[in-house]
Amino acid sequence: MMFVRSPGALLVMVAHACAAVLALVLFAALRMPSVGVGFVASGAQIEVVADNRAVARLDAAAAVDFRSAAGAMRQSAGELVPDHSPDGPPATITAWFTARDRLMAITAVPATLTFPDGRTLALAPQPRAWRDLSPDVWMLLVQGSVIALLGGWLATLRPRDWGARMFLVSCLGLAAASLSGALYDARSLAADGALLRAMQVVNFTGSIVSAAGLLALYVCQPRQLVPPRFAVAGIGVAAAWGIAVGLGWLPLASFYAALLVCVIGFVAALVVQWRMSSSDPGARAALRWVGVVSLVGTGQLSIAMAVPHFFDLPSLGGDGTTIVPLLIVYGSIAFGIGSNRLFDLDRWTYRVILGALAALGFLLVDAAIVAVLNVDGPVAFALAMLVVGYLYLPLRTLLWHRIIGRPPLKQSELFQIATEVAFAATPGDRREGWRALLRQLFDPLAITAHGRDVAVPTVIDGGAALVIPATTDEVALRLGFRAGGRRVFGQAQVAMAREVLALMRRAEAARAEYGRGVDAERQRIARDLHDDVCALLLTSLHRSDVAAVRSDVRGAMAEIRTVISGLTGERLPLDQVIADLRFETAGRLAAAGIALDWPLPDVPLATCLLDYRVYKTLIASHREVISNVIKHACASRVTVSVAATDGAFGIDVADNGNAVNGPIPSRGHGLANLERRLAEIGGELAMSPARPGRRVDIVVPLY
Repeated sequence: MMFVRSPGALLVMVAHACAAVLALVLFAALRMPSVGVGFVASGAQIEVVADNRAVARLDAAAAVDFRSAAGAMRQSAGELVPDHSPDGPPATITAWFTARDRLMAITAVPATLTFPDGRTLALAPQPRAWRDLSPDVWMLLVQGSVIALLGGWLATLRPRDWGARMFLVSCLGLAAASLSGALYDARSLAADGALLRAMQVVNFTGSIVSAAGLLALYVCQPRQLVPPRFAVAGIGVAAAWGIAVGLGWLPLASFYAALLVCVIGFVAALVVQWRMSSSDPGARAALRWVGVVSLVGTGQLSIAMAVPHFFDLPSLGGDGTTIVPLLIVYGSIAFGIGSNRLFDLDRWTYRVILGALAALGFLLVDAAIVAVLNVDGPVAFALAMLVVGYLYLPLRTLLWHRIIGRPPLKQSELFQIATEVAFAATPGDRREGWRALLRQLFDPLAITAHGRDVAVPTVIDGGAALVIPATTDEVALRLGFRAGGRRVFGQAQVAMAREVLALMRRAEAARAEYGRGVDAERQRIARDLHDDVCALLLTSLHRSDVAAVRSDVRGAMAEIRTVISGLTGERLPLDQVIADLRFETAGRLAAAGIALDWPLPDVPLATCLLDYRVYKTLIASHREVISNVIKHACASRVTVSVAATDGAFGIDVADNGNAVNGPIPSRGHGLANLERRLAEIGGELAMSPARPGRRVDIVVPLY
């Protein structure tokens, strides 16, 4: 199996890499020598700052002297500004960086700084803390980290997209320029010349590469204007150009000229993309938003950097002020990813960046806790352990689980949800419920149709996706990257999916059985209404005898009451059913002029509750037998007896009529129907001659 990492896991790794580089830059910055004095550009002049206050204001060309036991040297005030970049031939640039080494050696021991007016200032080496770093340095550090994370975000989500690759190159170039610029600007007066020179080369190279990468992005996205190899070649030329400027092989003006060329090319690429996307409203919407905002940001940046150099004007701000236009440019592209479909990604992409930012945030908070606690002794260590153990770590865990984690479902919760999904009212509800359950179990980045069914849950693409077989009115589904994009699928998830599928299929089978039971119940109710109620009412329509009509209506009403009691799910006691049946039979036979002999049983009937199907069949069977006696037997007396045995109950109906030799056949349609209905519940019907008359035995089970 090939090694696969989820987008979330990859981005968390990118976040940790950014944090590691950030920590390395901070470590190097804090290791730089400090004497408590700084030279800061203030318009056309230079302020000398000591103890957080300005002690002198000098022209940039004014010379100051440094003297100590290690030697002496003279420097112009403008050369001591932290973001000063030397310009000229390679020899001049080399000499300037060599002078940084010499100045560092002079100020490594107690020294004096002499101003042009003769005033002096004592300089002494002192330790450096993170509070001593200027706001420009911190803004450059934040800028580089955030933009590198943005580039990593898009690249992990669309690794094969050339536009995403170009965006990553641009972000990495800008991150390199920002972090190297932060370290370059972090010096107080002097620092290691080789380190500063390397940072200058990285800064120039990263800046031009970031601009060229942004141009390449809009050459490749949303339509590919040229083959990607030309965009890569252009970035390579830009990188070589930046190295040449950093080493002094090209003048500093060429650096700003290259930036302006990239901006002009960027505008031209946007215009061409706009014209080629005339038939694509989505692409035009993306270009409209991202293009306009990016042009505003790059325009601000170009003016802030290039105009002061070409027109010999004071700087419009420190390097840290570039954070605003640059975050506008790259933030607008990131916003366009989800809102304007620039890269055709889904909303879940923001969850990935949120997870990475949360991981980075926790890492930075951890580092801050370590720095602030500053353990010096046993008491401080014990106090720190108490604070961390009882306050910080529980709170950190809670926040992490709230932002990132999702507790697994309990078995009881899983069973309840699966049952609710299986018994949902419509197929659409069942499909939506099934997908919601999969989201709760695996929290995948995306759920899509797989295209073809599989027999069992299967991990594909080296763990990048899990295919779930079709179930619950849903086709086979492909789940992409679990845990919000931070994990891949493995055998544990396959086992869980199998368990859930088995549970869902059992619930589906129960629902199907329930549905069959509901259908059978509906058919039974329809049959009862048709066979019993409708038959009586239809018969009454053809009668002229009012008494007979009333009898039919009373019988129909009795049948309706029986059906309604069955709909309510009510179970009736056996003795109540027999008592009601005895009363009804007496009335029917009396109306027909037939005597009834139905003695009360010697012993009470067994206390037993009958289901609707049983007592309905018992009542209907007895009514049909009595109806046959009234219609066909020509009897003057009917004798009824009841008996209950283990698990069964019987009614014996005997008449003294002449039906044995009469016109009624031995098995009429009504009695045949009764036999079928009794057989459905496990009962039976038996007929025999009674000398005179006929005898009918009805037996029903007691359950």
